[in-house]
Amino acid sequence: MRHWGAAMFGRKSQDGGNLPPPPAAGGGLAIDVEDVNPETPETPGHRRTGSGGWLSPGKSGKKRPKRTLTTPRKGEVKQNLYEPPNLEKALARMRRLQPHEETDDPEKPTKKLSLWMKEEEMQGKFSEGIVFWFKLMRDHLLMFFIFTILSFWAFNQMRVSNEEANPSYERLGALGRVTLAAIMIWSEDTQRKGETVSNTDKDATFGIIVLDALMMFALLFVTGYHHMKKEQVKEEVDDATISLDDYSVVIESGLPSDVTEERIRAHFEKFGEVHEVVLGKDLLEVMNLRKRLIALEANHEMLEWMLKRANKLLGIVEMDTSTMTQEEIMVARWKKLTRRVKKEIDKREGRVDVFFAALEKARDDSLSIEDRAAAAADAASKNPRFAGGKDNAGAAASKDPSNYNPAVIKQKIEQSLKDREELEDEIAACVEEGYPVVTAWVAFEEEDSCVECVQAVRASKKRERKIKAKKLVGLEETDGLPGEYDVRTFEGENKLEISTAPPPSDILWENLHYSMDTFWKREMRSNVIMWGFLIINVFAIAGAKITSVTLPPVIPVCDDVDNGGSFLQCPKLWNLDSDTAAVASQARIDIMPFVKQEKSASNCEDFLEYDQFIGNMTKYANWYDGTSVAAGAPTTAAEVATFRAGIETAGAAWTGGFDQATHMDECAAQICYSCYCKKNTADEFCKDHNENEAERTLILIGAICVSATANLIIKELAIRLSFFERPHSTTARELGIAEKMTVALMVNMCLLPLLMTTQLAIPSWPGKFDDTSSGWYNDFGNTLVQIALINSISFPFTLLSPVIIWRMLVYFLTPSVKSQRQLNELWTPPPFLLSERYGQMNAAFLYTIIFSSGMPLLYVGHFVKIALDIVIDRIMLFRACIQPPRYTGKLAAQFLYIVPIGIILHFLFAVYMCGERDLPSRTLPAGVFGKWAGGPNQAVAERDYQFDFSARLKRVNGLFPFVCAMVTAGLVFIATIVLQVRKRKKKGQMEAEGCPPLSEAKAKKLITDLTSYRITDNPVYQHLFPPGEEVSEGL
Repeated sequence: MRHWGAAMFGRKSQDGGNLPPPPAAGGGLAIDVEDVNPETPETPGHRRTGSGGWLSPGKSGKKRPKRTLTTPRKGEVKQNLYEPPNLEKALARMRRLQPHEETDDPEKPTKKLSLWMKEEEMQGKFSEGIVFWFKLMRDHLLMFFIFTILSFWAFNQMRVSNEEANPSYERLGALGRVTLAAIMIWSEDTQRKGETVSNTDKDATFGIIVLDALMMFALLFVTGYHHMKKEQVKEEVDDATISLDDYSVVIESGLPSDVTEERIRAHFEKFGEVHEVVLGKDLLEVMNLRKRLIALEANHEMLEWMLKRANKLLGIVEMDTSTMTQEEIMVARWKKLTRRVKKEIDKREGRVDVFFAALEKARDDSLSIEDRAAAAADAASKNPRFAGGKDNAGAAASKDPSNYNPAVIKQKIEQSLKDREELEDEIAACVEEGYPVVTAWVAFEEEDSCVECVQAVRASKKRERKIKAKKLVGLEETDGLPGEYDVRTFEGENKLEISTAPPPSDILWENLHYSMDTFWKREMRSNVIMWGFLIINVFAIAGAKITSVTLPPVIPVCDDVDNGGSFLQCPKLWNLDSDTAAVASQARIDIMPFVKQEKSASNCEDFLEYDQFIGNMTKYANWYDGTSVAAGAPTTAAEVATFRAGIETAGAAWTGGFDQATHMDECAAQICYSCYCKKNTADEFCKDHNENEAERTLILIGAICVSATANLIIKELAIRLSFFERPHSTTARELGIAEKMTVALMVNMCLLPLLMTTQLAIPSWPGKFDDTSSGWYNDFGNTLVQIALINSISFPFTLLSPVIIWRMLVYFLTPSVKSQRQLNELWTPPPFLLSERYGQMNAAFLYTIIFSSGMPLLYVGHFVKIALDIVIDRIMLFRACIQPPRYTGKLAAQFLYIVPIGIILHFLFAVYMCGERDLPSRTLPAGVFGKWAGGPNQAVAERDYQFDFSARLKRVNGLFPFVCAMVTAGLVFIATIVLQVRKRKKKGQMEAEGCPPLSEAKAKKLITDLTSYRITDNPVYQHLFPPGEEVSEGL
């Protein structure tokens, strides 16, 4: 990484950038920098740790009055904090934070992990959650590859249907051609010609449905295998690693707030030697104070750097001048200046005089310090690189002369020291008063002692249930129950809640302040906010779609209204495309009075169905020729001329055109006008149409922007709300993030488009389809497949974006950092978060599985997504991200419970998607197939009622998925009962794994993860509670 940094910045220096030099030694104004440990992990802005990160609130909990220190503070406030940046130290710290292997080479103590690390090797480096994630991805990659191959049976039938029916792309788009809509359109056209769909064709379609069901059952059984494999992976990881939780229990509640470690140790020593007792205390207030102190220290450090910069610009060079003459001092100063600006002279010949003039004025001792500071600011503006970096920010970038005046800066440093003194006193007062105990962790020396303790807890709970049962039947509590030691009864009166402990890295210390008894309130608040945002988003998109129906209607397939159209033949009413100029010109004059009525799509909804015009205008054909069969139609040239004159001058007194009872003729005119203008957009005659289309496009773009913005907000909202629920563990917080992201993404990417295309009994609702017809596939299906294919690329790269942003920040900002603190923070890797991965995976899996029965192309998109996930996640985990926490298998369990739900929904949606009336299907005795049983003599299609579920079940194509859904639901119900019984039997159980004594495991460095539950040993919190400092006493 060091060589990469040097190459990246193009510098010969080992630190990889043009960094400020170390402070000069000697007397005068020199600043002696005390040793600030650069290895203490900082909390960077991009890390979601919940402790000083950008998601953590500055203040939380109840406000308390400022504390007063009653005894002298032990430690002294450090006068000087500044440490010049050293890239080697930052890189060494970064490598230790990333997953690595230890080496015996003192020059290179860490080694990167192999990108091709096998599962067995990963079990010794990572937790079960990480290991099982990659196993799950590998198995699903294979499954969806097989699904894609098997789907070629369906793709081939769709190809044949497309070739035979040859629908236009307006009628069926490119993505719609690889859905069941292709077979539906072929079936519809076959029936409308009066031909019969053969049983062979019906059986071929049924074969697609059977194959689809077999794939779903295969996925269901693989999920059952994953349930068992998850437990196996957990056991294998436990066997391959030794972690502190193998020896520990946690007391979740019931402890007195003033309990001591000695009292707890005495309580648990009955089971064996206690290695360590750690009290989980309410540290929220002091943590917030420490965060404020760290911010003050960072500001103080910057002031020290600004003082050094001012001294350099003003020529105040710190050196031993006791044996030097005044002339020698001046020569030495200018020699140092000349060396530093030599390169600048070569590069900036046109600006040298200006810069030196300002610099010479800044070094003129005869001027006042204020004038010299102003000149120094001017010089810095002429040559920002010499001033200490071209990417300065805040006060460091300001050209205010006071920021170049050493006296003013010293005053600010003195005020900073006072502020830090006051804050240190307040922190010391917190330490003096002590912290209430919330929870505690007990680590036994022997693993068997922990197992015995856990068994005793289980026996205690069993005894408690028996006592309650005896109370119900009126017996004394102790009747038939032998008296025995109860580990859950502490000091005779406190009832403890004891369970096996989580890994130390899973604990969120800042959240121990918040009671888990009120967690449900915080969770409910988060859910209300999330659903409120989703509802607002739904109505925003719906509003945009509803606005679009106020525009004139358009249809995607204009061939249906050309000569030979079933309901409307535009050339026989308004022949706008006539080769005869006079006829075309007259047609324009004739149609415009109808068009100017500006009837909207909403006004015309009675004559539009599935984007097709169904108003019967055939009787009005040849109206202007005088041969129309409609009642009241003109029959002579004079009557035609009178009709034309009447409508052309009607204006507001419009009486109805051809059809005075309805808007059908005005709507027909809008359709004919739009179909003509689609092909002649440059025609001045089409100006109104072009304006309407531009407005329609703007509405569509607005809806897309709202949806895209909502997706970004949803992700951040899910993260923030899960943080503010204040769970006590990282696992619980990650589960909340994954759950919220799953629901939100499903609503925004799947449910919302479905609602927008579904015909609902709501006035002006923009939905057009009450069934899964070919038009529904061409509309919603096309949208969903597009979303899925885009997400298959964007989802994985969204997870990669933190690494890309981090690398860019490192590249551009490293040359301009001012201190080691800033450099450490800049080079801190981003986290590897399973919650975001499972959130995206859950949503993508659900919308893929639910609709894949009619859109098998979704399998291809999901296969691509998983493949990219595996590649990107391996690169991020092994090369870029920080070492992830010890994830448990709960996120994987959440996904495995979602899979059967998705399969059941898949089959239920298939009842409608595969049981649609036009899809070739055998039927039961009372069943009906086809919408055009009457062939060419039938005027209107016969359709099923939207909620007529039984009509779909009377077709074999609809009945079969329903039976599969019931079978799946039964299997899932049985499996759930079995899993719950097994889970209940294992609850509170713990088995020994043959771990060595804890002291021996620590001495041999066999412990994976952290070696103590103490907050001072947790690298996430060490910057707040450095070991050995007063604030860390007793922690």
